[in-house]
Amino acid sequence: MSESSGEQLKKSLETCGLLDNAEEVGEGMYRMSWGSATVVCAARGTAIVAIAPMFESLPKKNTDAFCQKILKLNAEMGGTAAFAIQSDGSVVLQTGRGIEGLDADELKLLLSTVGKFADDYDELLDQEFYT
Repeated sequence: MSESSGEQLKKSLETCGLLDNAEEVGEGMYRMSWGSATVVCAARGTAIVAIAPMFESLPKKNTDAFCQKILKLNAEMGGTAAFAIQSDGSVVLQTGRGIEGLDADELKLLLSTVGKFADDYDELLDQEFYT
């Protein structure tokens, strides 16, 4: 019997030294802090996704400017992570890839990329558009 994607994720988190700082929040799903940001990592089927919830909704004012700003930030991140507006209207920073061939070092890089960018941009965007 082959290892499930959730088991692979747990093993990789342990190997790269992140499991001790991760809280299991569901089967094959872990939450961890990165500065002021939270990153949720999940194994689903043949993929790993890392999502940092940023805002519960789009800003009430200057929505177009906010959307332009996050698109520009997406370009600056060079495809390593991207802002997205979820179907419920919340704003997240996310990345993902297939689990096949994913080693622990690459998982750590994937998670730290989302965590660092979320930590860098959460307060900046909040101050510019939400407060």
